[in-house]
Amino acid sequence: MRTFSPREVEDQFHIYRLKDEIAAVVATIDKIYSHLQLDKGSLEKKNGFCFGLLDPVTNILINSAISELSPATAAQAVVGGGGEKAKDLNNNAAPRVEAGGGSRKRRRRGDNAADLSQRSLDGLTAFLTCLFPYLPDAEARLYLDAADADPIVASLLIIRRRGIREFDLSSQPTEAAVEVALRCAAVAAKHPDPRSLVLGWKLLSPVVEALFGSAPSSPRETTMHGDVARRVLRRLHKDNAAADPVLRLEGSWELAKRRLKRERLMGIYAGPKWLPPARAHMKRVLLATIHGFYLQAMGRLPTSELCDSFHRSMLMGGHCYGPLDPVSNIIVNTICFQWAMISTTMLSCIVARSLYGLVSFLCTRYLAMQRLLVTGVNLKAADPNLSPTPSATSRKKRLDFSDCAQVLDNPDTSHIQHSVVEESTPSAGVDESYIAAATAGFHGYPLAQQEFLASPTGLLSKLELVSEVLHIQVCVPGSQSASDGPLSPQKLSLLRTILQRCPSSTGKLHQQQDVACRKEDHPFELHFICGVNELVSGPVRSLGEKVGDYNPWTRDKYYHTHINFLAVCKARLYDPPTLFFAECGKDGADTCWCVPVIPQKPEAGQVRCIYCEYQGNRILHPAMESFHGRDEFEKLFYGSNGSYTNDKLITNSDLEVDWVHGVQDGAIYRDCCPDSDDDEDDWIDIF
Repeated sequence: MRTFSPREVEDQFHIYRLKDEIAAVVATIDKIYSHLQLDKGSLEKKNGFCFGLLDPVTNILINSAISELSPATAAQAVVGGGGEKAKDLNNNAAPRVEAGGGSRKRRRRGDNAADLSQRSLDGLTAFLTCLFPYLPDAEARLYLDAADADPIVASLLIIRRRGIREFDLSSQPTEAAVEVALRCAAVAAKHPDPRSLVLGWKLLSPVVEALFGSAPSSPRETTMHGDVARRVLRRLHKDNAAADPVLRLEGSWELAKRRLKRERLMGIYAGPKWLPPARAHMKRVLLATIHGFYLQAMGRLPTSELCDSFHRSMLMGGHCYGPLDPVSNIIVNTICFQWAMISTTMLSCIVARSLYGLVSFLCTRYLAMQRLLVTGVNLKAADPNLSPTPSATSRKKRLDFSDCAQVLDNPDTSHIQHSVVEESTPSAGVDESYIAAATAGFHGYPLAQQEFLASPTGLLSKLELVSEVLHIQVCVPGSQSASDGPLSPQKLSLLRTILQRCPSSTGKLHQQQDVACRKEDHPFELHFICGVNELVSGPVRSLGEKVGDYNPWTRDKYYHTHINFLAVCKARLYDPPTLFFAECGKDGADTCWCVPVIPQKPEAGQVRCIYCEYQGNRILHPAMESFHGRDEFEKLFYGSNGSYTNDKLITNSDLEVDWVHGVQDGAIYRDCCPDSDDDEDDWIDIF
């Protein structure tokens, strides 16, 4: 039997920067500037940085052309390098701040030509780390080194290396994320007018494929590219003076794919350059997927039972592994464990316990963790030998490991996985594997759960009946025909009858209130709160006399709270509950609002919030609406106080992200009884 915990599945982040890695990328950028055969001092005055949406050489030319049309750049030239006068002449100009990737000693030289390559590297690093979560600065530089400082090609390498198979290159959330990444890159490189740079790229983005199909290879082509960029930008500025154009990425991604394919054939982006491991990202994708299963399971359970009793049993023993699909496993394990808000930290804890239970089950039998990603964390699909009588279709179906996260030196692991699982005999039985899973998942009664899930065929037939009950279609006029709506009291009673015959966030909101959200003019009623982060918009030092003016445990102010909750439409009781995101202000003048959110698949990317990421919180945010923490990366990453940096965003909650032991919020289910006979008090369950 093999049990796994966070210690055995470490993140393996490459956090600490090495001088050799930085020097390698700076040397590459220096070669790019030398290839242009242009005066580097002149390029510095024109803010000719090599980050952008095309190849580095074309990026330099376009950024220079954009700066020539920027009022802030003109003011910078007048005052000799951009001082307070330049900032005053243009309200959009960014303050002079420290870039996240460079050292403070290097910054003392000021904005001179010799520093242009380092400032470009700072911008390139910021571009990648703002576009991709959980990407340390040092790892971003490794990808830039492998892509010869080409930011879009480096992005493709990250997507392939991490196996982000459903990343939509041209979706609206991706376009919004790239726009934020461009603005962060400009701020990190100390560009005098980041907003004008982003506007210039937004104007050019629809025509980049037609105008800049290849990088200039001679001084004559360099001059032509620069002239074309200036002429087109002047015309587009004139035609779109009052408009806010939309960033289009189709052309940029297509050109990057061509460059990657061409250069790989030529051996330039070859394999010998070491790329960081993808295990940390793969683990977070699995955790996010399992978190989604728990949200679905909470939506299936009736509100009254979930609030009265099931929320404790779900947190204590409602693991997602078992012979059914993950959501059904959670419901069955919750009912059998036999407490109106689930603690955010405890929900994260049971998610992590389920992950390590799944990993322990599979690795006890096959030593094959990658299968969880391919099967969407479905143990029934990941283990073809789970059932004693597997169907013929499950035996014939071969899993597709193409574009999966690369955890080995060989990018194609499909033949390895097939030989390890499909063509081998399990090294342990299902009974032993379930004990390993229950032990790793901190189940209260591992042997009882093993007996329940791995009993002979009689129990399996009952579990199949349970699965049928959970997936019965409900057809009601005016409602969706779905099997994932809330369980009716009759269904719940039937499930209890069947199973009884089988062998055996911070969470500071104490009261529930009815929520009168409106969608399509139908009122909603609160079903369950499933995520809270009270530490949004801060910290700001409190000047109040009382420590508890904002939070009882800190003198720092946080002005907003982010919440996820499930709500049921009163007019459509048989529809599954709708997941909402809410942002609530803590000041009397602040407004509170909420909006429905559609969970994205973890492998398709995610909407980022700097505050929730910093706390290791899995709150789901809206894709298009603006909220505090979405467009504040450049301000917080590169601000003067240093409270938030990219690497701090990763390391601040690295323990909490997959914590499987007890958490502070678990005390709400226990009571302390002073014992005079010994030195230690006794704790008893109160539910």
